Amino acid sequence: MLERRRCVRIPENLPIVYEVVPGQTRKEYVTKDISQIGMRFLVNEFIPKESRLRIKISFHGTLFNLETWVKCVWIRKMPYSDRYEIGVEFVDMPSKAADYLVSFIKDYLDTKAE
Repeated sequence: MLERRRCVRIPENLPIVYEVVPGQTRKEYVTKDISQIGMRFLVNEFIPKESRLRIKISFHGTLFNLETWVKCVWIRKMPYSDRYEIGVEFVDMPSKAADYLVSFIKDYLDTKAE
């Protein structure tokens, strides 16, 4: 089977906060996995494809918070649940945040390789 992903995803549970419309209700969840170009997490509401969300990701053991926009690229209803699984890609991420994320993923992979 061919791998379709452009980047390595790591299974990391990071706290996130998102807003579909800035200034409206913030919702808190945890990532299922993350890569340098996107992430996957669960939500309690349907979010249409192509929707843009404002997100904030907190990293364990650091004071760094990644804040950026993401775009919904897919969404699917979870079986036997009112929840949805969503895949998003980062949009216009600040370079400092992108550098931090790449370093975080590299450190994770290096730790798992030991």
